[in-house]
Amino acid sequence: MKVYADTSWWLAYKCRLDAHHELATSIFDSYQDAEIVWTPWQRVEVFNSFRQAERFGLLGKGDSQPLISALQQEVKLGYWPHVEFDWTNAIRLAGEISAKHSASMVIRGMDLFHVAIARELSVDAFLSFDEEQIALAKASGLKLLKLTKTKR
Repeated sequence: MKVYADTSWWLAYKCRLDAHHELATSIFDSYQDAEIVWTPWQRVEVFNSFRQAERFGLLGKGDSQPLISALQQEVKLGYWPHVEFDWTNAIRLAGEISAKHSASMVIRGMDLFHVAIARELSVDAFLSFDEEQIALAKASGLKLLKLTKTKR
């Protein structure tokens, strides 16, 4: 199952102090066939979020760079399949999604682009902890992946 995870999931998955960390790490218990894709857009968004998490104290001083290096190595090793997409189509689709939904819901530009890329990639499911982005993904026709805490 091909899954697009937004920045909120990546931050929760990699940062133990994030409120959703335990839930984020349960994905492979809940969905053993999940294959979470990695795109150039996530590289920008996720790495920036790690740096911002350090800036605001969610990560300790100097902790973002080792996380970034580890994630880069994981992508290189194939843990997170790197996929390319057609940027022009994704931008066009983002505009279409905006035109259809912006008058009725809160949509941040970065969230709009995550949803458009997920649709462009024809993923099986979308994963996020951001309620506004979840609402947009759902309104845009994406199947949402629900995570539940595992009992250990």
